[in-house]
Amino acid sequence: MRFFHRFRYLQTIAVVVVFAGVFHTSRAESISIPVHYDSLDNGLKIIVAPDTNVAVVSCRLYYFVGSMYEGPGTSGLSHMYEHMMFKGTETLGTTNYKKEVPIMNKIDSLGKVMTELRTDRNPENDARADSIRARISQLLDKQRQYIKKDEIWQRYMNNGGTHLNAWTSDDMTAYIVTLPTNKVDLFYWIESDRMANPVLREFYSERDVVLEERRMRYENRPMRKYWERLWASFYVAHPYRIPTIGWMSDIEAYTRTKMMNHVKKYYTPDNALIVLSGNIDPQQAVKDIRKYFGNIPPAQGGQDDVVTREPAPIGQTRFIMRDEAEPRVDFLFHIPGYPHEDLYKLDVLEGILTGRSGRLYDRLVNKEGLCTNAGASNYFQLHNGLFHVWATLRSEADPDEVEKIILEELERVAQEPPTEREMTRNKNSIRMNFVNGLRSLEGISDRLAWFERLGDWNDLFSYPDRINQVNAKTLHETAKKYFDPELRTTGILLTESDANAAAQKAPATPPTGTVH
Repeated sequence: MRFFHRFRYLQTIAVVVVFAGVFHTSRAESISIPVHYDSLDNGLKIIVAPDTNVAVVSCRLYYFVGSMYEGPGTSGLSHMYEHMMFKGTETLGTTNYKKEVPIMNKIDSLGKVMTELRTDRNPENDARADSIRARISQLLDKQRQYIKKDEIWQRYMNNGGTHLNAWTSDDMTAYIVTLPTNKVDLFYWIESDRMANPVLREFYSERDVVLEERRMRYENRPMRKYWERLWASFYVAHPYRIPTIGWMSDIEAYTRTKMMNHVKKYYTPDNALIVLSGNIDPQQAVKDIRKYFGNIPPAQGGQDDVVTREPAPIGQTRFIMRDEAEPRVDFLFHIPGYPHEDLYKLDVLEGILTGRSGRLYDRLVNKEGLCTNAGASNYFQLHNGLFHVWATLRSEADPDEVEKIILEELERVAQEPPTEREMTRNKNSIRMNFVNGLRSLEGISDRLAWFERLGDWNDLFSYPDRINQVNAKTLHETAKKYFDPELRTTGILLTESDANAAAQKAPATPPTGTVH
């Protein structure tokens, strides 16, 4: 399992979850996690997992928004706002907000014109756009006399904050810090202020930072460029196809107004979840959160649901890329979104195929010597998921031969049930990974948040039992159902030195459904 509308309770509930010996293993494991769930009248959800054995609290604010809620012209806005959130508020990051306002208004007017000139792709307008950029830079210098740079970071670190971070994914954005128990009020104050009074300072200079990040981490990195295009080839309709960082042309077209509209719609209490794990009293935490966040209004009109679903595949898609990178072969298969029962069977199939004791590694690396690594991953997704099978090739290996062997192994797993030994090994492995993921405060927080995002945090604790219920006799049927070679998306990454040889072997006309 790879991670990366809900239930509202009228009163706080406490659930103590204890599981031991879920699978037949030689080593007994048990975990006791008390979970307290609550929500405020404005829709903000709260999960508290207290642990008096530590002296700190992992404080995490999740917004249920990401690239899945973006589209043409807005791709990457959630990632961009991850940058902007640290620019401060009307009180944080400034010595005089009122004096900043007229400067930012002038910058906005110029920024709109500059963006229009840049995005019309007319080289004759480049000089004028550069002139406006220079004027914006001058105004920024004037504004910066009032800016207290990195004040949010400094306040957290000066109060013992660690693990200070943020991340953005398809359908979640998280803001993270771990604080001493007696400093948690700082988290409430800063995050409620950021939710209620965000200020998009230095917007256009930060947009340039994101453009450079896009250029350096994606445009100039073959593997990321390959995976981004392969992903977009796999999802033809669902917005999962949108890269989290956004497309270059969309980033270039960002304006502060466009960003603020996105923020007002999605970064609101009715679309947020606070998870606290560590040395904290749940009842007091809810009381304090209500004091800081309770008066923040929900979004006007709420958030739009993503109604687009991926249509069933109707044939093969092939994507071939040539660059200076390690050669590889990837198969992607469409699977259901959460909470389909087959997802648990696919998790067990992942274990049978992947890892050093898995069938793919054993065949491609140990026996055939064609690859340096091989495996599989089952991706739980809120909507349409995917099952990924992959292999990294030795430089002299024939990708056609590797592809043929992968298909043989998928056919084998679809024709016959796994052995009892394979089932025991994989259930034990899944169980241990599950337990290990809950050993840290951060791991507990992220997993509770993810299952709440999927539908209900309680599902986290039913996961081991549902894995244990998977029957070996039905797994080959599941494999046959989803691993149809005629409905796969295939990605092939070749090094430049291998490109000519591969081109000579390729047919003169690409087959129907092929993407090059």
